[in-house]
Amino acid sequence: MIRKLIKFTIYLLVILFLIIIYLSLYGIKTDRFNQVISNQIKKNNQKISVKLNDIKLHLDPFNFNIKLETKDPKIILENKEILLKKITTSYSIIAFFKKEFGLNKIYFETKKNKISEVIKFLRTNKDSPQLYLLDKSTKSGEIYIIAKINFDKNGIIKKDYFVEGRITNLDLSFLKKKINNGEFNFIYSSKNLVLNKLNLEFQNIKITSPELTFEEKNNFYLIKGIVKNPETKVSDEMAKVLLKNKLFENITLSSTNDLSFKLSKKYKISELKIETKINLKEATFNQENKIIKNFIPNYNNKINFSNHKININYADKININGEGDFFIEKAIDRINYDLVFFNDDSIKYNLETSINNIPINFNLINFKKEKKAPGNFKIKGSKNKNGITINGATLKIQNNLFEIYDLKFNTKNQISYFEKINLNFVNNKNRNNDLLIKKNNKDYILKGKNFNISKIIEEILIGKKNKNKKLFDQKNRTFKVEFNKNYIDDDYFIKDLNGNFMFKNNEIQELEFTSNFNTNKNVSLSIKSRNNSKVTAFYSDIAEPFVKKFKFIKGFEGGRVDFTSIKNNNETNSKIKIYDFKLKQLPALTKILTLASLQGIADILSGEGVRFDEFEMNFKNKKNLMEILEIYSIGPAISVLMEGYVQDDDIISLKGTLVPATTINKFVGSLPVLGEILVGKKTGEGVFGVSFKIKGPPNDLRTTVNPIKTLTPRFITRTLEKIKKTN
Repeated sequence: MIRKLIKFTIYLLVILFLIIIYLSLYGIKTDRFNQVISNQIKKNNQKISVKLNDIKLHLDPFNFNIKLETKDPKIILENKEILLKKITTSYSIIAFFKKEFGLNKIYFETKKNKISEVIKFLRTNKDSPQLYLLDKSTKSGEIYIIAKINFDKNGIIKKDYFVEGRITNLDLSFLKKKINNGEFNFIYSSKNLVLNKLNLEFQNIKITSPELTFEEKNNFYLIKGIVKNPETKVSDEMAKVLLKNKLFENITLSSTNDLSFKLSKKYKISELKIETKINLKEATFNQENKIIKNFIPNYNNKINFSNHKININYADKININGEGDFFIEKAIDRINYDLVFFNDDSIKYNLETSINNIPINFNLINFKKEKKAPGNFKIKGSKNKNGITINGATLKIQNNLFEIYDLKFNTKNQISYFEKINLNFVNNKNRNNDLLIKKNNKDYILKGKNFNISKIIEEILIGKKNKNKKLFDQKNRTFKVEFNKNYIDDDYFIKDLNGNFMFKNNEIQELEFTSNFNTNKNVSLSIKSRNNSKVTAFYSDIAEPFVKKFKFIKGFEGGRVDFTSIKNNNETNSKIKIYDFKLKQLPALTKILTLASLQGIADILSGEGVRFDEFEMNFKNKKNLMEILEIYSIGPAISVLMEGYVQDDDIISLKGTLVPATTINKFVGSLPVLGEILVGKKTGEGVFGVSFKIKGPPNDLRTTVNPIKTLTPRFITRTLEKIKKTN
C-alpha cells in the first residue's frame, strides 16, 4: 500500500512537474483571468475599463508569478477607446489566494491612437497643469507607445516606470503660436523626457532636433539639446514678430542652436544659454532714409544681404559676430561685425566694411567716390541709456582719409562731446583739402591749410534749414578758426580766414570772421547777441562768388555786397545791398521786359547784360514765411520796385513796377527847378512803364504784365531818393 502511495505521489509530482514545465515553456490560453485583471484596474480608477481577449498564461515558478499576455486589447475611457497591440503582465500567485492586488508589473504596446484621447487618459490617472495645457492646445496628432510599469503591493505605480514611443502629425496652437506637422520619438521616465528625431513647423518655419532632454529637478526643469532649422524662407509676418520691426523682408536662412535653460514650474526661464550658428542666404533691409540717400546716391531704400555666416552666443549677454556680402542695387561689398547686447539694453559694436563698389557723395565738402574706387570703413562704439558713443570711425578711400575720435550723442541725437575730427582728401575739383577740429582744453580749434567751403556757403545762403534739428546739446562751446586758404567757388578763394564763434543754447551766439581775397579785397562776417536780439553783418568787396550761388541769377558780374539782419525772438528783419554790378541773364526779368514790348532792354539783358548801380532788399522772416517788404534796384537802363512774400518752398508771390531809365530821366527832367538840377533841360514824350505780378510754385512761376501811364508816388519817392544820393 505504501509502495503504491509513493508511486502515485511520484507520478503526481512528475505530472505536476511536466505541467509546470509546459506552462513555463508554452503556456495556455484562458479567459479566466480577464475579469480579475479588469476588476484590479477598475479598483484603482472607476472611469477606466479594459476589454481583453484570450490571455496566454505562462508560469514563473521561481518567483511564484504567473505571466499573462493578451493581444489587441482595448482601454475604454468615457466611451473612447485606446487601442493596444498587446499587454504583458505578471500576477502574484500568493496575492491571488490572499485576494490582494496581484499585479506587480505591466508591459504594453499600443497601436496608433489619437493624442487627445491619450492625454485624457493620463489626466484621469494624475492630472497636472502641464497636461491641462497640453490637452487644450493639442489640435491633432497620433501617438504610438511602449511602456513598462511596476506596481507596489497596493497597486501604486512605482517611479521606475519607462515609456517610449513616437508622435506623428502633431498640430498645436498655444497663445496664437502654431506648431504643425510635428513628429518625434520620445523616451519618458519618472524625471526625464528625451525627444529625438524631431521634425516640426513653427509658424511655418521648419525645425529639427537630433535630441532634446527635459530633466525634472526640485523646483524646475532642466532643458538641453540641439535645435536646427533647415534652409527656410521666413515669412515677412514672422520676421516682424521675431525682429519686432518691419525693416527686414525676404529672409532665407538655416541655423543650428545648442541650447540649455531652466524652466520653473510657473514657466519662467532662467540661466538661458544658446550657441547659434546661422547661414543667412539672403535678407533685404527696406527703409526710406533720406540721410543714407544723401551719402549713397544709388540707395533705392533697400540694402540686400547674402551669404552671411553668423555666430550668436547668449548667456548673461548676447554676442553676435558675422560676415557676408551686402549690395545696394548691383554694387556688392563685404561687411563683418561684432555686436554685444547687455541686459541693461546697452550695446557695444565693432563694424568693418569694404566699399570698393558703392559710390559715395559728401556734397557738403565737394567729395565724390566713384563706384570702382577701393575703400574701407571701420567704426567702433557703444550705445546705452545716455546715448550713442563712437570711440573711433575711419573711412579710407584710396589716399583720402576721414577720421572721428570719441564722438558722443545724447538721447536726442545731439552732439554732447567729441575729441577730434580729421579730414584729408582730394575733392571733385582735384584740389587738396585738409580739416582738423580738435578739443583744446574747454574749447575747440578748427584749422586747415586748404579747405573748400563752396558748398558750405551755398548751404548757408540757399540751403533748406531744418528748424527742428539741433546739432549740439545745450552746453557752451567756443571754436577758434585758423585757415590758410579757402576756395569759395571754382574761381575765387579767400586767404587767412581767422576768427572764432561760440555755440550757446545750440545756436551761434557770437561770431567774428575776417579774411581777404587774393586781390587784398576784404570779406567779413560777424554775429553779435545782445539781450534777446541777434545782429548779423556780412560784407564783401567782391559780391560775385556769393551772389552766383543763387541759381536763378545768371551772368552776375562785379559788385559789392552788404548784408545785415536783426533777429528778435522768432522774427528776423534783414537788409541786403549790392552795389555796381551787371546782370546778363535773369529769366523772370527778361520775360517781363519781353511781355512789356521793351525788347531792346530784354536783348541787352540776355546778351551783354544790364548794369545796375544799386540793389536793395528789405525783408523779414517768421517761421516758414519770408515777407519781402521792398526790393528796389536802379541802373542806367531800368529801375525796378517790387514787394511780396515767399511761403517756404510752396509758393512765391511778387508784384511791382518796372520803368526804363529814359522814362525816369524825362519825368524827372520835367519837374520845375529840380529837373534842371538833376538831369538838365530835356523834353520827353510822356511817362510810361509796366506793372507786373509773379506768382506760383518755384518751378512753375506765372508772370502777368500791364502797361502803366503814370508812376506810383512810392516809385517816384524811392527814385528821387536814389538820384539825390547819386548826385
